[in-house]
Amino acid sequence: MSSSLLSFKQIFTAQGVNYYNFIKECASPERHATTVLKYKIFCCLWAIASIFHMANKNAFTVNLTFFLLTSAAIALIAKPSSVVRLLVFISLQTYQAATDLPGLSNHWILTAFVNLTIVHAFVYLIIKRRSFFIDKAELLDTFAPLVKLELMALYFFAVFHKLNAGFFDTEASCAVRFLVIQNNYYNFLPSGGTFLAFNIYLTLLIETLIPVLLCFRRTRYFGILLGLVFHCALAYNPLNGFYDFSSMVFALYFLFTSNSFSHKIHTYYTRFIRRKGALKRQLLQFNVINFALFSVTIVLGLLAINYYNRAFEDYFRHVVWTGFSVTFIIVFMLSMGTKGSSERGKPFAYAHYSLLFFPVIVFLNGLSPYLGLKTESSYAMFSNLRTEGGVTNHFIVPVSTQVFDYQKDVVEIVSSSDPYLQEMGQENKMLVFFQFRRYVVKNKPESITYIRNGELKTFERSKATVDDELLQKAWYPLEKVMQFRYFYKYGVQACLH
Repeated sequence: MSSSLLSFKQIFTAQGVNYYNFIKECASPERHATTVLKYKIFCCLWAIASIFHMANKNAFTVNLTFFLLTSAAIALIAKPSSVVRLLVFISLQTYQAATDLPGLSNHWILTAFVNLTIVHAFVYLIIKRRSFFIDKAELLDTFAPLVKLELMALYFFAVFHKLNAGFFDTEASCAVRFLVIQNNYYNFLPSGGTFLAFNIYLTLLIETLIPVLLCFRRTRYFGILLGLVFHCALAYNPLNGFYDFSSMVFALYFLFTSNSFSHKIHTYYTRFIRRKGALKRQLLQFNVINFALFSVTIVLGLLAINYYNRAFEDYFRHVVWTGFSVTFIIVFMLSMGTKGSSERGKPFAYAHYSLLFFPVIVFLNGLSPYLGLKTESSYAMFSNLRTEGGVTNHFIVPVSTQVFDYQKDVVEIVSSSDPYLQEMGQENKMLVFFQFRRYVVKNKPESITYIRNGELKTFERSKATVDDELLQKAWYPLEKVMQFRYFYKYGVQACLH
């Protein structure tokens, strides 16, 4: 159907524009309204996850981008129905991720992929509907199945990367290290060798069960609940502020939930607003009881702040994360028993094959270590995986799958004027040459003696020529996407990010 050109005023104000309404294709107006509600809640959760990320990095005011990202997140939470605010928010988030490349954390690179998926879905709908006025329900229905696939890919590699000798070694396993560190801080879990070894298998079992349960309608809510509890507990590990990762997963879990959970959240929210207004009107009436309640509340609040300042180092984890995660889990559990708590339909049914571009990229990103490409930001976090130097500790994938040679080109530090490189050599830590050269170009050490693929070499900056191999920069796109962690020359691969 042809449409008339928009006037200048219509373009800027959208006045008098009769744009396509997705409600015509919905089963009912009620389903359309519920999907719009779900879209709004997801926008809030996605913005909250960004705030948790910045809290973990103490980055609210590190630079202008983080300040704008914080402002955009708050603006989106204030009005989650605004598609424009969502696009502004995810644009800033994606820009910050691109700026931080190649040193992105695993959850932040997946966040960037999710944002690109949302933009891709939005552009697809613009072309499909020949209009910039996209229905929020249709937008959610378009990007949600794709994002679910990306979460499945994350879980697949989170388990698959751990199928290596290092993860099953109780002396080196990240599963053991996590439990020991968490128990040293909170001191309420068993610490015997048998339980530590059991935690290796328990971790793999839970991380396998979560995606499997999510795939089936009858077990989906149990998979979500298992994942919520698992990631809620993981966020309390002192090794890192994992609430940034957990809050992202919470938001993505929400896309698997049914309408009953959205309605439950909306019901409690409206009830809270209504009771808050009634309580405010009641407390505005001055009397002795109200004055006493107000005074006691202030005193108890200050005592609680004093206690948390002394008892815990990370207030954001123990106060804000606890409040958010526990509330989320409780409301979710209350929705499990309601009618229609099981989501119907196919959770991974995408609208068009072209929309699979970013889910495929997400999967290929996880394959990077086995292709000879990067070892960081490939969802191999804390997996004890080693694939460098022509050696692999993985039980299934051989070294022969590495079609690229980056990981085969390795460097052993003999000595250096740079303290970091000198420490690397003393501790038998090795680097992929690509990463080693990047460090030298950036930090400009005066001298290095190193062994590259069995050949002893010496670098002195004062005598180096422009053709020296350590002064050559890699192709810029490769510099932005390739990041390698160090690995050990001898023994079992230790627990690294």
